[in-house]
Amino acid sequence: MIQTVAGFIQYFESVRRRTLNYLRVIPPEKFEWRPKGGEFTCGDIARHILAAEKMFVGVAMDGKWKYTGHDTDKQGLAETLVLLEAVHVESMEKLKALPDEALMEMRPSLKGPELKAWRWLMAMVEHEIHHRSQLAVYLSLMGVQPPHIFGLGVEDIIALTVG
Repeated sequence: MIQTVAGFIQYFESVRRRTLNYLRVIPPEKFEWRPKGGEFTCGDIARHILAAEKMFVGVAMDGKWKYTGHDTDKQGLAETLVLLEAVHVESMEKLKALPDEALMEMRPSLKGPELKAWRWLMAMVEHEIHHRSQLAVYLSLMGVQPPHIFGLGVEDIIALTVG
């Protein structure tokens, strides 16, 4: 359970750093690539993460759901990364104003029972990790080695632990 807003922000910063590592290795000419029709492009995923962050922070802050969409402003990779980072800074600044006690307050869901604000923040984390995994698959399909999430691949771990 998340107990402080500052603690959550610190944790989420590390999640976002790893997501940015995946986005930064997408070849710019493949930013609007998708594995098949009807799927998100890499750019759609980045813009969706951006819009979802604003949405989840809004829910945690005041219980209001607003998804602005991800089909607008189809900019290139570099421009989207700048926008993603700017929105992230803005969202975390807003979140800093949330009192720690508010993490235990109930917030509405779109369908289903209300949940505590901290659970919506953790849903934002889970959502981002889901899409980061999607990017990892896309990168593999493009022939690009996805980054190792914590700097080591399974081969490295085996080599370091055998013996």
